[in-house]
Amino acid sequence: MKEIKNKITNKLERLLEQWLVPRLVRWGEYLETKIRRYKHQELKGKLKFCGSGLRFKRDITIDHPQNVSLGNKVYIGPDVLLDGRGGITIGDNTTVGFNVVILSANHDYQSNDLPYEHNVYIHKPVVIGRNVWIGGNVLIIPGVTIGDGAIVAAGTVVTANVEPLAIVGNQPMRTIKYRDKEHYEQLACKQEIQPEISANSDSEQHN
Repeated sequence: MKEIKNKITNKLERLLEQWLVPRLVRWGEYLETKIRRYKHQELKGKLKFCGSGLRFKRDITIDHPQNVSLGNKVYIGPDVLLDGRGGITIGDNTTVGFNVVILSANHDYQSNDLPYEHNVYIHKPVVIGRNVWIGGNVLIIPGVTIGDGAIVAAGTVVTANVEPLAIVGNQPMRTIKYRDKEHYEQLACKQEIQPEISANSDSEQHN
């Protein structure tokens, strides 16, 4: 009896592996594609401007799409993040590679809060021209303008404007400037005092 049971079990497992599982995988991939296309269409409808022939490749994240304008025949690669808080404009026929991050807002490090206040941002629009090619793993910081026909090599951190037709690549890390030491020390000191006051208040309540 046990031997018959084992044979039936083995046949069922082979049936699952050879017939059912492959079909479930294909069906799952089909559903993922349909869902992704639906999400892409929904996202396009939320953009400030959506040109004809705009293509999204696989997954994309666009924060504040109402501030983002994407021109005609723009291609956006997989796993791209567009932070549209300060506004992003991308011109016609521009290609954006995989894992590209475009930021248009940043924390205000000169605010009077430590840790940094999440609601205090500096908004700076990013403008990318026509026929631009942006390679994979590029980071574009707020306030940058990239001219028509420019090429940004893979892995570049774009910290300044790029002239039309320029080909730019990554630069070594360097110290840009220093924070206001006196202002920082005042904030740090204030931050150290606050936990002490809070701890004393808690101990008084327990007593």
